[in-house]
Amino acid sequence: MANGGYGPDHQLLPLVGPGRTALIEYRSERSASAEGGTPYWPAGVLPILDWGCGMYAAVDCLSETAAVLLFEPNAMADDGAAAWFVDAGSLAEWLETWLTGTGWYREDADEDEDVAEPTPWEMAASRIAE
Repeated sequence: MANGGYGPDHQLLPLVGPGRTALIEYRSERSASAEGGTPYWPAGVLPILDWGCGMYAAVDCLSETAAVLLFEPNAMADDGAAAWFVDAGSLAEWLETWLTGTGWYREDADEDEDVAEPTPWEMAASRIAE
């Protein structure tokens, strides 16, 4: 069984172990969100991949399908909910997109009309408020 180290473009964070892990990142983001002036990280949303520049792919562990969300802090401004987008309806769908090389993050994705762009996560505000 794998513990991170693979994935689209960047590598998935390991769940546990030495160094940087998904659990450490989750706790860190939840803490920073609670301490800051603008709450932004919902409970039960586990970061699984660091895209760089503060962006994460994260699994909504409270959804039945394990939806994959995109956290884009540059979209946040004064509203933490504005930073959240749905990348895929399920973790399985997200991994399949990566395996088939059809994700928005591909270098040539802007040339492909069939590439699905992440859409705003409508539940973000209510989940952050929990």
